[in-house]
This record gives sequence, C-alpha cells and structure tokens, in this order.
Amino acid sequence: MSPTQHVRLTQQLSIHRISAFSLLELMVVISITLIIISFAAPSFGSLISRSQIENKANTVFDIFQLARGTAISQGKFITLCPSIDGQQCNQQWQLGLMAFIDNNHDREFSGNDEIITFLPSTTTSTLHGNQPYFTYNPLGALKGRMGSVITCPSGEKLSTSVRLLISQMGRVRTQEQPNQTHSSCKSNFRY
Repeated sequence: MSPTQHVRLTQQLSIHRISAFSLLELMVVISITLIIISFAAPSFGSLISRSQIENKANTVFDIFQLARGTAISQGKFITLCPSIDGQQCNQQWQLGLMAFIDNNHDREFSGNDEIITFLPSTTTSTLHGNQPYFTYNPLGALKGRMGSVITCPSGEKLSTSVRLLISQMGRVRTQEQPNQTHSSCKSNFRY
C-alpha cells in the first residue's frame, strides 16, 4: 500500500467514524432516571386512586340524573336502591346500585317493574348512603326525605371522598372531601 492510498483510507475512515455513548454515561443516565421515577411513583398512586373515586362518583351522579330525567319524561316513579345483583333491593349501598321504574310505588323491585340501570360494586371504591332508597316522583322531586351517598376508597387508603347530596327537589350536587386523617371515610361527613 502506497503512502497516498494509506492517507486516503485514513481520511475515509475518519469521515465514517462511529460515535456512541460509553457504558459509564449510560449507567449515569439510567441511575438518574430511576431516582426521578422513585420520587414520582407515590404521587401517581394517589392520583390514580383519586381518579377512580371521582369516576365512580360521576357514574353515580349520572345514574341519579338519569333516574330524575326518566321520572319527568315518562311521568313515573323511579326508585334507586342498593342492590347486589340488579334484581332486588337490599340495605348495603357498598354492594351495588340499581334504578328501576316503580310501577306499584312499593320501593321494591317486582315483576311489573322495569330496570333502568344497575351499577355493580367495584374493588376500588365503595358507596355508603344515609337512606335505604331514593324515589323520584313524576315531577322529578324526591318522594320522602333528602339524603346523601358517599363514594369512599376501598380499604384503608387515604384518598379523596366524594359526597353526593340529593335535595328534596331531586337535584344532585357533589362535595369533595380530602381524607387527611386515618379515620373512616364515612366519619368525615355529617348526614
């Protein structure tokens, strides 16, 4: 190989030089990334928990709005009650929620009644109510007393709770309550 060819070959190789990160640089970047993620992970957990609570509260809010709207538009009595299976009412709101057209006004689901919707229980949040049922009359007002339903996180997690207040006129509004103590979700609200 002549010296001229050697110079040309060296120039060609220097033009196509491959640049890359060293192993040390990669390890430093990965370490910094892991440290940042470890600080951010707990806040993501609480964000997800809060989102699940608010999602369930919004779903329950929509069910109350649907029941009231159906009562007004169809001119019928609509009952909302706790239910495990969507076929009969029970006394535990945390097991599910059912809304049905109450044709005989007895606040119990029977053969001539029609189910509007059913919300089964979830593992992420629970419902608690201060009334055994809510019934809307054909004018959209509650038949009976006003009340509230609380959406709480499942288990002992500290998270935001959402209370739905149902007025005598049948309107629903929400109240958000951050749970900052280790007390139960239900104890933070007065009915």
